[in-house]
Amino acid sequence: MKDRLNIIGLTSRRQFLQAASLLSLGCLAGGCLDDPDTLNFYNWSLYIGPNTVKDFEKASGISVNYEECSSADVMFAKLKIGTEGYDLIVTPDYMLRRLIRQKLVQPLPRKVPGERLYERLRHPPWDPNQEWSIPYLWGTVGIAYLKDRVKPAPDSWSVLFDGKYGRSVTMLDEKRDTLGAALIALGYSGNSVQPEQLERAKQALLRQKPFVRRYTSDFIDDLIRHETTLALAWSGDVHQAASDPNVGYAIPREGSFLFVDNMAIPASAPHPEAAMKFILHYMQPEVAAGVTNGCGYANPIEAAEKLVRPEILADPLTYPSKETMQRLVFQEDLGAGEKLWDAIWEEVKR
Repeated sequence: MKDRLNIIGLTSRRQFLQAASLLSLGCLAGGCLDDPDTLNFYNWSLYIGPNTVKDFEKASGISVNYEECSSADVMFAKLKIGTEGYDLIVTPDYMLRRLIRQKLVQPLPRKVPGERLYERLRHPPWDPNQEWSIPYLWGTVGIAYLKDRVKPAPDSWSVLFDGKYGRSVTMLDEKRDTLGAALIALGYSGNSVQPEQLERAKQALLRQKPFVRRYTSDFIDDLIRHETTLALAWSGDVHQAASDPNVGYAIPREGSFLFVDNMAIPASAPHPEAAMKFILHYMQPEVAAGVTNGCGYANPIEAAEKLVRPEILADPLTYPSKETMQRLVFQEDLGAGEKLWDAIWEEVKR
């Protein structure tokens, strides 16, 4: 693999590449587990800078095997069934709580320099003392749209549900985002576990289905090809489509999610020290800025701002205004409500 980093083609933040998985798993099965100078890294695709891995390898002498993942549920399932070999994973904030609770991740071997983080991320609710994780990248959930078709720009979740644009809507293939958006559209918390509220959100999604082209986490190409008009979207992925000036992005007035993906070390990691070395390497402002410049998602290191490309730093798509940030909430651990969310999502997708 070129520079031991296998990234193939233009894919979304969470699109799974089977070829990459097979290559990585083959390496893990072939003896990489026994090499102390190896890091087996499980991350979303196109969620890293073009030189991040190469520079880390050069600085540390550690070889990186990179595998890409499709969804938080896939990652959780792999760890839950005992898949071994991963040293470092990138996991959503809400999922990290489940991983900690079920002892699928281990405490970080050493203290991290948390003072380098933005203040809002220094004591996050999912890991207040940064014992288990460190933020990697963050972004927002909103609505991507074609400017020449959607006028005025959408400012409410209702545009995804009213059927005005026919069967030209895509929704994310992630229950936390899609079901959460339906809840917020109805005036509820996007983290609700109330059965009656979830039932109403489910019915809203079922009524919406005739207008949904597909549920997908790979929505960028559809927008660029103008095959869809509206998409429930992640901000950084929309940034990848910014070469098309007709693609816009809006965060609805009702509010939305601020998601934070975090680096954590699986409980069964064969090389936890290598993982810790990568975490500390990443927390250097120039490294974190390189990732932001490469993939379009904001990083958590405050001092990295001066190293981020000016056009990215000035883009509210990546760095929302203070007013917008006040309307954003974290996705919370659903606890016992997870089963009900799963059942509803299965019915919606059926």
